[in-house]
Amino acid sequence: MARSSEGSNIEVELEKENSDSDDVPADPIRRDQWMSMLLEDEEDDLVGDELCGFQNEWTREPEEFVSQVKTQYNRLPGLKITLPESVTPSAVFSRFFTEELWMRLVTETNQYAEQTRSATPMSPSGKWSPVTLEEMKCFIGLCLTMGILKLPSRRDYWRQKKWLFQARLPEVMARDWFTMIWRYLHLQDNTDTSVDHSDKLWKVRGFLEYLTRRFQEVYEVDGHATVDESMVKFKGRLAFRQYLPLKPIKWGIKMWVMAESSTGYCTNFQVYSGHEGPAEKGLAHRVVMDLTRPYYGSHLSVYMDNFYSGVELYEEMKLKGLDACGTIRAGRKGLPPKPSVLPKPEYQVAQKDNLTFCAWQDTKVVMVLSNHHDPTATGKVHRRKHMKGVDLLDQMVGYYLFNHRSKKWWRRIFFFSLMVSCYNSYVVGRSAGWKAGSGYKDWVEDLAMELVTDVRVKSAAQHASRPAGAVHNVQVIFEKRKVCSVCSQKPGRAGATLYGCRQCNVPLHPKCLPEHRNSCFGLEI
Repeated sequence: MARSSEGSNIEVELEKENSDSDDVPADPIRRDQWMSMLLEDEEDDLVGDELCGFQNEWTREPEEFVSQVKTQYNRLPGLKITLPESVTPSAVFSRFFTEELWMRLVTETNQYAEQTRSATPMSPSGKWSPVTLEEMKCFIGLCLTMGILKLPSRRDYWRQKKWLFQARLPEVMARDWFTMIWRYLHLQDNTDTSVDHSDKLWKVRGFLEYLTRRFQEVYEVDGHATVDESMVKFKGRLAFRQYLPLKPIKWGIKMWVMAESSTGYCTNFQVYSGHEGPAEKGLAHRVVMDLTRPYYGSHLSVYMDNFYSGVELYEEMKLKGLDACGTIRAGRKGLPPKPSVLPKPEYQVAQKDNLTFCAWQDTKVVMVLSNHHDPTATGKVHRRKHMKGVDLLDQMVGYYLFNHRSKKWWRRIFFFSLMVSCYNSYVVGRSAGWKAGSGYKDWVEDLAMELVTDVRVKSAAQHASRPAGAVHNVQVIFEKRKVCSVCSQKPGRAGATLYGCRQCNVPLHPKCLPEHRNSCFGLEI
């Protein structure tokens, strides 16, 4: 009798195709069992090879929990370079700010000054000569000094009339020359056609990538890192300026940072410049994977807050050889149902493959997700034990940050990166045995003093021609009012003064001192 169903026709075709095989049973019922067994074996092989460890449901039954053993961090923590026996701040800092980076600052600054001044030749911006490497280091050293010795304005560091403002910066660099370097400081050639100008960060992209590489090449973290955001203060006009009302710095440029949990050493960071694409999805997921990319396969333990945590993220990190742990929001996709209010301080634990979910009752229900913790383990934990890395970095960088106003947004990022480099060098110096000072403040002070040199004379030849002991110092050395020797030769200037140059014993206005130096010794100041 002919069969009428489609399934029966398929059976007949299978029977005809496999009639020559001795391994296939002839009985249709036994044949169906045999085919289902083959499919089950193939699925088991696939799960064992590619999808091992991924189930579909969470379990809360303790007898069904599977114990996990955390894989150890497989990199050697600490220094990855060799430092001299006598560790000094400038020697360690030079491993981040290398000669290549210093020369880039000098070259781009001089090129930008030439381009700007040639475009506006009638601009009354003062006399300019190319800045040298020593002058650039002195300029950065003075910026570090201004971060420690804070005054309301940059000009206040050169004021001499009131003892309150009498700093020693005028003995190192003239105010006008410092202002000129500040005006033309630059990091990237504006006319370089090889640079993608559609990139919002093209002015600092090369500089930041270079620093990031140096951070990872000099020092290895100890196996525990924190991912969080930092804010660089800026209130000017900027397309990707952020407003975070719960942060101490509410307006500014947001930075994604990964730092060592114990020391705050910054090992990777990114500047948030807005959505990448018309409608970016999974921003937090993308940020964490980008920051941890250099550590794939190392079993680095990464800790984060509930903005970043997610089931899909932790599963992908586990596949990439990364361990993750952090608080998580109740509405995240893939989580077990949020437990009701528990008696304080009870908790509930659930497991899904390598993921462990724990919720305990504090002031409110706190939920934590991990891809490496053992759900059967019990004990005590310290609050924020591994979550303080980025907060510690922000704290230390903010102490002595050179934060003077500027309309150019990239300068804020530059000086923030400068202070991050300074703090990273401090962590490296401490790990190398530096004991010259008692803390980070001493490190910054010593670094500033080592960078600052006397650059008032523009060249070595001119410096050699300067008479020995020629110290031009304007003081009140005349009891009666005198006429300024410089002002008297130029009509229209008021000449009455009580000040004088003690070296030459001539009356001068304080502002006429540079002109007096030129006329006396023929030097360009």
